[in-house]
Amino acid sequence: MTDQKPVQTGRTQFMATLDDVLPQTRAVTLGSEAALLKRSEQQASYERFLHWHFARVSYPLNLYDRDGQRLVEGLLEGSENILPDHIVMPAPNAAGSHFVVVDAQLFFLFDRLDRWPDAPADVAFVAIEVARDRIPGFLGDEVPDSDLTKSEYELLAHLLSGLDLKTAAEVLGASYDTKRKQVQVLLSKLGSRSQNALLRRLSIEITSRLLDELLLHPERNKETALVRRQFGRDVVVNRISVGEGIEVPIWDFGDRQGQPVLYFHSMLCPTIYRDDFSESLKQNGLRWLVVPRHFLGFGGTQSAAQRMAHVSAAIRATLDYLCDQPVICLGESAGVSWALHFSRHNADIVNHLMLVSTPQPAYAWETARTTSIYAELSLRLKRNPQVITGLARVYNALARSNRFAQKGLNHLYRNAPADLAEVERLFTQDTFADWLQLIANEAAMSSMDEFQNINRNWAADLKHVSCGISFLQGAQDPFFPPDEIAEMARSLPGASFELLEEAGHLAMGAEFPKIVAHLARIPHDSTASTA
Repeated sequence: MTDQKPVQTGRTQFMATLDDVLPQTRAVTLGSEAALLKRSEQQASYERFLHWHFARVSYPLNLYDRDGQRLVEGLLEGSENILPDHIVMPAPNAAGSHFVVVDAQLFFLFDRLDRWPDAPADVAFVAIEVARDRIPGFLGDEVPDSDLTKSEYELLAHLLSGLDLKTAAEVLGASYDTKRKQVQVLLSKLGSRSQNALLRRLSIEITSRLLDELLLHPERNKETALVRRQFGRDVVVNRISVGEGIEVPIWDFGDRQGQPVLYFHSMLCPTIYRDDFSESLKQNGLRWLVVPRHFLGFGGTQSAAQRMAHVSAAIRATLDYLCDQPVICLGESAGVSWALHFSRHNADIVNHLMLVSTPQPAYAWETARTTSIYAELSLRLKRNPQVITGLARVYNALARSNRFAQKGLNHLYRNAPADLAEVERLFTQDTFADWLQLIANEAAMSSMDEFQNINRNWAADLKHVSCGISFLQGAQDPFFPPDEIAEMARSLPGASFELLEEAGHLAMGAEFPKIVAHLARIPHDSTASTA
């Protein structure tokens, strides 16, 4: 009997995941899946610009065009910058900064976009919300009784926006005398002698503080700082310049004289979370090499396939410099596609290929015996490749919030006890959520590439890999049935398959000792050459 294409009933697993993760009030406003994933490249460019430059700003902010229309739509309550749909920019001034009031809320606007050469052409200004509870903090610790009432805040906001007291009173529907008395209360609370002195001081302090945050250039190589914080002296960070001026970072763990293992990591995180990680590598004579591909930068108009070829060539040049012996190529989950591409095109230096948590090939998802969120999204991408920007947007939005990310992963792995335990363990680690947020903010475009690369016909590379291949698959993998991966292994001459009984999809962390032991048993191949 032939396998039948899964029939979708009710809401898809993608939308069911969002329904489970988001607060009910927000989930019901998401609309249809098609509308949610309809995202233009121009809209994606606004989001990348905002998160790349302003992720560290501690105030809610957004981008606006020349008509005052908000450019970045908030997706998740409490995790993204949801500001008014429309804010009118006052007449330009030399400073480029303005205070405006919209819906009884104070906003600081800055329109000197020449400070950011990569700003999309449509972006006219940045708007930052200045909430009531933030006002006293601009004046320092010398303001003891500083809680402002809603009425006091609204008056102060209008005065900062440039209205005189009489006009502000009219706008607020109060008498001039009432608001004059309220100014005296504000002066007492905020420690100023006169209205002009208070407004001048607040204006200077707010502008100075917000511009300090806005104009702080993104720190480069934040992934390097994070991996050093996670591993300390157990990691050596190399940065090697190769052809065309490309600088490739490569992280070096374990036995520096041992058998090199080139690790292509999953989408979630470029590092392994095991207390015994470094010691296990040393005990088994393994040198673990990682190129954090999410952070290599993606410029120009290259396609995902072109970028993969470009990055793979740079990794090869780096290995020629760093290693004097063949490597074991190891790919995990989304890294499988990368590992296969590299092994196919660098056969002379790859001793063995190991694939952990291997996805089903994209062509198999149309007739798979079971369905999964990966299969759903793959089929949608096949029908309409443009939804890639919408998928990346949702994925990165969830990753930016520790709470939403954990709830999302718990929902995805709800039928895999081993994975649920691994998710819980990961979120107890000091830096795991930091990796998720860093990738979402600093490497948002890499998510789009990962979706595309996992859906390319990477299975065709298997026929062109000349070295030995090992498949290791979790018995509880909820996405990629191990029996189908075992069947794939049987179709390849000389390939082996090992079932990891106590693991699910997150097998690398859960069964790392077994995987390391398997790596250590692979014979070194002296016939491969780095010439």
